[in-house]
Amino acid sequence: MPIHQGETTQLNVGGWAGLAFINIDGDHKLVDSSSRINLQFKRQMTPDWQAEAKLEWGYNLVDGGDNFTLNGDSLQGQRESEFLFSRLGYIALEHQQYGRFSAGKQWSIYYDVAQHTDNFILTGGMALGVYNFNTDGGVSGTGRADTALQYRNNWGNWYLGLQYQARTEDEVGFETPDECNLDNPPPQCDNFIDYDDIEIEYDDSWGAKLAYDDGRWFVGAAINSGNIDDSRDNDVDKDSVYVATIKYGQLYQPGLFAAVSSAIGDHHELDNNNRLFDSSGAELMLAWTTDQNLTYVVGLNSLRSDDADYEQNYGDFKREFYVAGVHYQWEDGALVFIEGQLDSSEFGFSKEDDDNFIGIGVRFFF
Repeated sequence: MPIHQGETTQLNVGGWAGLAFINIDGDHKLVDSSSRINLQFKRQMTPDWQAEAKLEWGYNLVDGGDNFTLNGDSLQGQRESEFLFSRLGYIALEHQQYGRFSAGKQWSIYYDVAQHTDNFILTGGMALGVYNFNTDGGVSGTGRADTALQYRNNWGNWYLGLQYQARTEDEVGFETPDECNLDNPPPQCDNFIDYDDIEIEYDDSWGAKLAYDDGRWFVGAAINSGNIDDSRDNDVDKDSVYVATIKYGQLYQPGLFAAVSSAIGDHHELDNNNRLFDSSGAELMLAWTTDQNLTYVVGLNSLRSDDADYEQNYGDFKREFYVAGVHYQWEDGALVFIEGQLDSSEFGFSKEDDDNFIGIGVRFFF
């Protein structure tokens, strides 16, 4: 929404406030729905060059006192204890012929390809390695990359993207489950490694994408790669992840929207006990939008271990769930939704699983 418009300058504010009421296997929670606010400043420097700066913050409308995570995009909000936290912050220069150059914390080149199945509201985004290590993907550079230099350009319907990320480090992983803090914790807690003790450090990493997009069809592939140093044993591993996507249609436009993505990762994922493993993942999203602004959505997320050594020691890792829901666009100012998740996960030799849930909520846009 523009709040200032001059001859060569423009200042916009955007974002939304969202809440959802969730039923999780009989328990009820009121949770934030990835609320955010952003400021975007644009200036036309010359007829061919435009400058842009953008700042975006996430905020938690509800402090429920627990660590329930809705989807991949909300992972960082779940980790943050403050009401307000940084999501994006970058500057960019764009030329009609020479392309776009940007620097800062920004959506990754990898996400340009992986984003098309990450459009559910209460769940999703968990199988392609975007939000790995239980973070926003900032340290690895696959999600909201922390310190990225990027170049994007297109020639007709063909799009190229390149990314370099300077050295980064962070504490990563899953927080200690509540049951592991009891006087007599269950046996599975013996193998849990507290995420406060895990520091991942990246040397310089890089990413690239190539895609075809004509507005209706999208076909693309991307890679992100870097060397990581795991503080638990000081071993240096190569972290690489590859994704490919095919998409048809436009979400929330009348008719069919379909997107399918597949990813392969080497040392790119952590299991529920904070152990690295090689992985393969897939996401599917199908949607049908009517002339009455109702959108019916169904889909799947499936992340599995593809690591013989890991599976021999700890069993198979499978995070898998099905999604169904209905979204209603209330003019341009709000989105009302209901979504449910049916879980079929199996973790390790014990075959533990995740929660089923259903929820209803609303997002008000500004």
